[in-house]
Amino acid sequence: MNSSKKIHDIVYKQIIYLMYTSRSFGISPRADAISKIRRNATTIKISNIIAYTIATLVSASVSLITKNAPISFIFLDLIILANIFTTGLNVVFFVINYDLKTFLLSLPLSENEVNMAIIRGILEFFYYGFLVSIIIAPISTYIITSSLIQALMAELEIIFFFSFSFALVLLLGRRIRLGISSALFRVGTSLIWIVFILLPYGFTFRSFSLPIYVLPIYPFGFINMYGISLSLLYTILSIFFAFNQTSKFVYFRSTSKRATRYVIRLQSPLVTFLFKDIKGLLRVPQASFLLTIPVFALIFSFFAPVYAVFYTIFMIATSSMMLILLEASGMQILLSLPSGLRSSYTSKLIVVLIIYIIDLLIFSFFNHEILGLIMLPATIASVELSLFISYNNVIKGKGLRIADPISLIVREIEINSFIGITALLLFFTNLIYSLIFSLVSFMVMSIISFRKIR
Repeated sequence: MNSSKKIHDIVYKQIIYLMYTSRSFGISPRADAISKIRRNATTIKISNIIAYTIATLVSASVSLITKNAPISFIFLDLIILANIFTTGLNVVFFVINYDLKTFLLSLPLSENEVNMAIIRGILEFFYYGFLVSIIIAPISTYIITSSLIQALMAELEIIFFFSFSFALVLLLGRRIRLGISSALFRVGTSLIWIVFILLPYGFTFRSFSLPIYVLPIYPFGFINMYGISLSLLYTILSIFFAFNQTSKFVYFRSTSKRATRYVIRLQSPLVTFLFKDIKGLLRVPQASFLLTIPVFALIFSFFAPVYAVFYTIFMIATSSMMLILLEASGMQILLSLPSGLRSSYTSKLIVVLIIYIIDLLIFSFFNHEILGLIMLPATIASVELSLFISYNNVIKGKGLRIADPISLIVREIEINSFIGITALLLFFTNLIYSLIFSLVSFMVMSIISFRKIR
């Protein structure tokens, strides 16, 4: 037992080492990286506990308004999905691509011990936050609503979304391949967010009750016999799904690896990088979420057009930090190419701009194109800041450093600062001040970025 714990702890810390250094980008880690692994491992666990505790208490508090705890816990569901997908895909990527299983099998360990250690090592990134949620959620729900049924439904909902998300990450992780089919798979996975969370959440913008035809999609929001029965069934199925994918994952072994070749034409590097990045969005799961943002923009626009604009902008800015992964181990090559970094940097801005223009066309059908245009310069400035921080950290050998929720939250605050200030000026002063700040932030970040990124 102690041996098993030691093994999974080693796996956990090894994954952290890969995520917190720049080994995944082909750059040597800093000399003090290894000494920080223990602290980083503890930080991840503590930050998960803090983040999940806050999200759980906020969700429970919202039930004071909605009078329906399961609907209120949609906020926590989104946190669970975002945390597991953002961190989980990275974790699974490193476990598979660095073939930790092959290394562990070279030790005097049985295959079952190795399999258990790998799964336990992956779960360490989410386990403590999940444990906090399933303990606090029913207690806080009962204190606020005085309803055992709502407390039960909240508990089932959390277990369902955690099991379902974890299973999807393992399923998706085994399919990190090149090509359009895997990209469509990832887009399809993101659409599940719409079916099970965003769609019912959209109804709550106008009323705190759900139409009966949503019952088969989101039974947790129905406090009756049908809702309880379906919720219990869905939760059992999600647990079975998680066990099934766990079993397939631990016995999965990568049979072949194929190098990806890119031809860089130095006479027009920007165009070459642009095509490379567009193809990369179909290959890198963490960055491919950008492709689904127009779909989310369209869905939300039907329910709350103004909210759709700001949600879309937030997701573009936040997701942009993952665009650095499109370079992977080719970062060293970029450093040796004339204007390689700048071309790579600029191409990613163009990709984001294309996605934003598509969203802007969607907003125009709902008469919110002016709001989208005002926010455009600030959004690009936020993306520039996001890319600048990522490129700078990777070049210096620090890596992305966003594995734990606290680091991720700090990065998101930094990135969305321009957007936030522009929005505050828009709603509390007037349109002119907001537009001026939006344009100035864009010009300042462009000057800084293009002076530093060469």
